[in-house]
Formats: sequence, structure tokens, C-alpha cells
Amino acid sequence: MGGPRNAFSRHKENKMHWEQGSVYDLSWSSDGSLLTAAGSKGPVRSWRLERGGHKEGEEHKGIGGNIERLAWCPGTADTNILAAAAFEKTVYLWDQRTGAVQTELNTKKANSDISWSHSGKYFLSASRDEGLEIFDMAQPQSAVVSAGVDGLLNSARWSIDDKLLLLTTHSGTVEVFSWPQMEHLTVIPAHAASCNCLGIDPLGRMLVTGSADATVGFWNMNDFSLARTVDGFESPLLYTEFNSDGQYVACASDDLDIKIFSVLSGDLVHKLAVDLLTTTLAWHPRNLAFAYGSTSFNKTGKKPAVTIFL
Repeated sequence: MGGPRNAFSRHKENKMHWEQGSVYDLSWSSDGSLLTAAGSKGPVRSWRLERGGHKEGEEHKGIGGNIERLAWCPGTADTNILAAAAFEKTVYLWDQRTGAVQTELNTKKANSDISWSHSGKYFLSASRDEGLEIFDMAQPQSAVVSAGVDGLLNSARWSIDDKLLLLTTHSGTVEVFSWPQMEHLTVIPAHAASCNCLGIDPLGRMLVTGSADATVGFWNMNDFSLARTVDGFESPLLYTEFNSDGQYVACASDDLDIKIFSVLSGDLVHKLAVDLLTTTLAWHPRNLAFAYGSTSFNKTGKKPAVTIFL
């Protein structure tokens, strides 16, 4: 009766202390105790959320400036390592145990997207117009793979079992490669316009894509067939992410809301109204909660913020 139960109706928005301008990226540590953010001004900041935490957070001045992308190493590997990518061809691997940069990865291209393999053994940097570089964390001095992609590359993710590498392109496709062989297996003709983002179901059943055509596609991982298409957006999709148990997908676009859909039915479960454009979104790795960031490019006079919806 009345559609799926709204598991988010009692959630509240909690704004963290943030003075670093537009929020570029957010990442949770694998145990969910740390939320880390990068912005247009000042150093990277983290909030320790265990035992209630606090909203002030801590600045990581040792990481370096101009950080645009963040990714904590997943729970199957060294969970103390944070990858912080500067646009100017450097990725810093910061160790929270020492509070210092452990290793610097020198990329040949701009770091428009970064991602860990789920085992934590490999790390990639994707450049929008120049392909991707993949590093073996056992010997991170230089990339083990440098590959170009036909057209513009938007994002790249490994499958849950690390056997596939999926790349979204400006032409609307998802290019599927085997890993580590890097054999091109198939092309998913996902959207009529740029395929801006994708998320991988943590149970390995589905992937979700978001496009500049203002639609979201749900795809079966076993054969890459289309399960359903969701519309109702008025602007290009920027983020499509599964929650930790694969029941929900959160979608952010240039619309002033974040929509949450049921993976099982495709129904809209909850719509969170926001007062600024959403720039990044990250689900908590264990709880039914997510963090999102916003931009300062607006005429309302409101400041960008890091907010936890919990």
C-alpha cells in the first residue's frame, strides 16, 4: 500500500564546520569513522564521527594543496591510506597513522577521477581526454597500465570481484574491459548523451549509470542487459551511488534535490530538497546515511557546505 516504506523519513541534515569553499569531493574511511572532504580553498579536512564525533573536524595540512579527488583505501586492504589527487598530475597517499604522505604517485595526465580496486591492490587515475593510468600498490613507482580511450572518459570503476573495469564515456557508452588483461569485452550503449557517472552494486548484481540526457539506467551485471530506466530529472546526472547493502541508489543532478530510488522496484523512495547545487555525494559504508557537498556558485549568498543526511 502506498509504495515502498520510506526509510529516510526521520533522517536529519547535519552540517559540518566548513570554510574551504566549494566542495570538490568526499570520501568515507572503510569503517565509516572518518569523513574526508576537499574544497576549493584551504587544506583537506576530516571529521571523526565515532562516539558522536564533532563538527569542527581536523585539517590535514601535510597532504598538499589543490586537492580535487579523494578516495580512502577499501576495507580489504590498508584502510589507513587516503588517496588525495591534485589536478596537476600528483596523487598523494596519506597515512592517518603517521599523519604524513607515505607515497606520491606521479601521473602523466590530469586526475579527473580516481578509484581503488576493491582488493586495494590497484589504484587508477582517469583523465577526461587522455585515458587512464593504473598503479600496482606493491610497486607504485610507475603505472603498470597506461591506456587511451576513444572519445572523452568520464569515470572508471572496478567490478566487486576486480575482474572487470568499467569506463563511462562522453558518447554515452560504458566500455567493459577484463582485468588485469585489459581485453575489451563489450560496449554498453547506455545513453543517448554523455554517460557522466556509474555506481556498482556492492552485492555485484547491478550497475547504475547517470547521463546528461537526465535519465538513470539500471543494468544487470551478469549480461549487461537493461533492467529499467528512471527519468523525472530536469538536468544532467552528476552522481549515481548504491548504498552499502545495495537496496537504494542516490542520484544527484543540477536539480535542487537528491533523489533516492529503490533498486528492487525502481520507485522513488525519498526526495531531499537542497538549497545549493550538489557537487559530490558519498554513502556511509555501513549505515543508511550519506554525505553530500555543495558549490558556492550561486546568487543566494548561502555558503557551500558538507552535510551528513542521517
